[in-house]
Amino acid sequence: MSKKTVSILSMVVCVFLLFTGCTSNSQKTSENNAESTATANDSKVTPPGTFPIVKDKITFKVVTVQDQTIDDINANEFTKWYEDKTNIHIDWTVLPGSAVKEKIQVLLAGGDLPDVFMNGGINDTLGVAYAAQGAFLPLDDLIEKYAPNVKKMLKEKPFLLDYMRTPNGKIYSLTGLTEVLHTYMPKKMWINKPWLDRLGLSVPTTTEEFYQVLKAFKTRDPNGNGKQDEIPFAAANSANNEVECFIMQSFLFYEKGVYLTVENGKIQFTADRPEFKEGIRYLKKLFDEGLLAPESFTQDRKPLTALVEDPGGARIGAIPALYWGHFSVDNGPSGRYKEYVPVPVLKGPEGKAIAFTRAAGSWGSNLITSKCKNPEAAMRWFDWFFDTEGAMKEGYVAGMGKEGRDWKRLAPDSGLKGIDGKPATFQRLVDFGKKQTVHWNQMAPSYTPESLRLGEAQLDQDSLEVKLQEITKKYYQPYQALEKRVPFMFYPEDVLARNGDQKAALDKIVQTWLVKFITSNGDIEKDWGTYTKELENAGVKDYVKTVQDNYDKYLKNKK
Repeated sequence: MSKKTVSILSMVVCVFLLFTGCTSNSQKTSENNAESTATANDSKVTPPGTFPIVKDKITFKVVTVQDQTIDDINANEFTKWYEDKTNIHIDWTVLPGSAVKEKIQVLLAGGDLPDVFMNGGINDTLGVAYAAQGAFLPLDDLIEKYAPNVKKMLKEKPFLLDYMRTPNGKIYSLTGLTEVLHTYMPKKMWINKPWLDRLGLSVPTTTEEFYQVLKAFKTRDPNGNGKQDEIPFAAANSANNEVECFIMQSFLFYEKGVYLTVENGKIQFTADRPEFKEGIRYLKKLFDEGLLAPESFTQDRKPLTALVEDPGGARIGAIPALYWGHFSVDNGPSGRYKEYVPVPVLKGPEGKAIAFTRAAGSWGSNLITSKCKNPEAAMRWFDWFFDTEGAMKEGYVAGMGKEGRDWKRLAPDSGLKGIDGKPATFQRLVDFGKKQTVHWNQMAPSYTPESLRLGEAQLDQDSLEVKLQEITKKYYQPYQALEKRVPFMFYPEDVLARNGDQKAALDKIVQTWLVKFITSNGDIEKDWGTYTKELENAGVKDYVKTVQDNYDKYLKNKK
């Protein structure tokens, strides 16, 4: 964590008192104001589920972060539709995507708060810290009285409360959820199927089989040009393209940058364990035998794409990536993206196969400030977004637009299939992600469970969404290990600052030595002690203890 960030966060030291139960006067004042305002405004807000929300039009000042697909939020068709529906006008402040953190911090420090932040770029640390100063209202009572859709979501997906309920027991931010299975297990591997076929080989299922396939790619001319110009295995330093992340799943639970796992209620550091060392030895063997491209540690994705899309034929055998669009031209004219098929999580020497599993939730950054004079109306304004199915029945969805023009509902006998291969329930009529003026895309929070998302019609059952759903479910989900991942937890501001600095220092040490050990610039047998000593000097024990202490509190609060 930078000194600048620590300096900014140090202005809000009272958050630690909040965590230990000593609520600040400003916090108490905000909560008392919220309670009295609720009583006063009950008559001004129509009952949950009825519209408009207020009888007499009101205006909310709302801060949000720019969605690049929305041309002009003020002129947006949905903006006008929702204002007519709710009787609430929005005075927008739209922050550009660049330097959002700095702009938010200046806004909060200046005290000139809007009524609402919607996907407003406020992370959990700042959100909880400024809540301690009274900048944000606790939402628990408001959810209970005015947000039936949020309550329904939390009943169906109770794990989301981990991202919402802060250490003082209160909720300050609403989080949404769109369940996309393939993004939860992003550490995948793809292999050149035509090369396998020419050599009479099968997709490998173990680390030993993978090694033998790479050797065949190097020596048996799988591209058939008579030259030994094939690159058996190449990676990049971009997210999910890293050299080690897929391979390490065959040795232990591995989360790059964090290097922690949970075992029987205990937090364990992973990057000094024998299994990690064994994974490095395996990668070093690949490197020493010319099976792993040296450029893998420094290049981005562009060289991967250039080599895969080579006019003379694809040049790479195996590539780690979330999906084929991260190393080839998705739906490109060459069709190379179709040539790569998934490699399942490989079983390692000890039979381990542990798919890194990312958590589904997030903090949310949807908050009501203490400046809001009608928080009941603000909560009702938010709540509508959490009923996507209800919005579809109503004919206008914040993230898709108007029924009949932008999307349509489908009868069970329409003949179209959804992402899961079952009868589709709806169909987009306008491509997702294009610049438009009729809806809010992903700017508003929403709740789209997998059962609803999978009902989207796919005209091509070979589409990206269909393939990734099938691939993840078949080759990666059976090995998921979410229970091994340290869950999302709130930290006191001073603890978070120290912990963040330690994590950054440890990550630098791990990655530096990882490259040394694999590329032979370091002797893993001779220098392992030097490496672990550096970790010790960087505070690895304190890093683990800090997370363990917080994890113990987390478990206690869940009881």
